[in-house]
Amino acid sequence: MLNTSNLLMANVWNELLKMTMKKKTIFFLAVTLLLPLLAGMLLSKFQNGIGVGAISTDDFPIIMLGMFTSIFLPLFVFMGAADVFSGEMGERTMKNMLLRPLSRFKVFASKQLALGIFIALYLVVALIASIVAAMFFDHFGGLRSVGNWFLAYGAAFLPLLVLSIAAVCLAQFFSRSSSALTVSILLYLTFKVAAFFLPQIATYSPTAYTDWHTLWVSGSMVTGKIASIFMFLSACSILFFTAGYYLFDKKEL
Repeated sequence: MLNTSNLLMANVWNELLKMTMKKKTIFFLAVTLLLPLLAGMLLSKFQNGIGVGAISTDDFPIIMLGMFTSIFLPLFVFMGAADVFSGEMGERTMKNMLLRPLSRFKVFASKQLALGIFIALYLVVALIASIVAAMFFDHFGGLRSVGNWFLAYGAAFLPLLVLSIAAVCLAQFFSRSSSALTVSILLYLTFKVAAFFLPQIATYSPTAYTDWHTLWVSGSMVTGKIASIFMFLSACSILFFTAGYYLFDKKEL
């Protein structure tokens, strides 16, 4: 008989396979791979044509990461959370999982872990594509620049993971993936826009820290700020995970 950890990892693998077979997952992966390459080629040709380098090799992967973390990957996170929870609730397939020797906690945790693994995968693919695209520019930065890019892309994982945990928590209120996705996007945009008019909101909103990777490569001593943001995001992840599991555990399936 499989022990507890093996059961959990087996279900994580099952969730990964289910997500991999979705067309939207393949679409997001393809865009994540191709977008930096196409942008790099177009920008390098444009800059060479006008003789002005507006974007340097060192800046390009960080600019791409900013676009991925603020727009593209949050959209994937919201879609993934809506599909694996609200979508399966609406399709009445969630009951099938609970017929296995799995507790509700293992089902909930395995879906969240699978979503986190895909976030890491997309960041790795985006990093590789951005490094290759950076070679199209003149004066490649070398190992130091590559080290900064690895640091920035690695740091971007935590805010996206927190967003995914928050999206999973929100998905528990809906039985249709379209409803969960729409509300997640609207709330995300609302907090993003509100932060421009009411900066104090940004301090208490995890949506405001999708660009915290810039602190890691800013070159200034911001260790205290990084630590405080890390503690805040960790606290948010614990709260959202606990609330999400509580709602999932109380659901009538």
